[in-house]
Amino acid sequence: MKRKVMDKKGLEMAINTIVILVLSIMVLIFSVLFFTGAGNNFLSKIGVYQDDFNVDAVIDNCNFYVDTDAEYSYCCEKKNVKYLEDGEKESGKFNCLEVNERFGGVGTLNCEKVNC
Repeated sequence: MKRKVMDKKGLEMAINTIVILVLSIMVLIFSVLFFTGAGNNFLSKIGVYQDDFNVDAVIDNCNFYVDTDAEYSYCCEKKNVKYLEDGEKESGKFNCLEVNERFGGVGTLNCEKVNC
């Protein structure tokens, strides 16, 4: 009697299923940790590599408002600005007019007719 060699296609499917199941569980655990606040520690470690100051980004946004004549956004919306003053890290909320007065580099729009 000859023995039949067992077909292993079913085994491959079981291994693939197990791998996908393990990866899905890992993604689920990461998602739960991230959205429950445990991800803040991870994000704070990543934040070390980000810029501490965003003055240039705010100036770019204000110049975009000038280019698009977005008067309300330019005149009224306060932006969180992080900057360095006298060697100390500072932050504050400024609209684009105040950013231009304090840091310069921003075009101007007429804010007289805008009601904030």
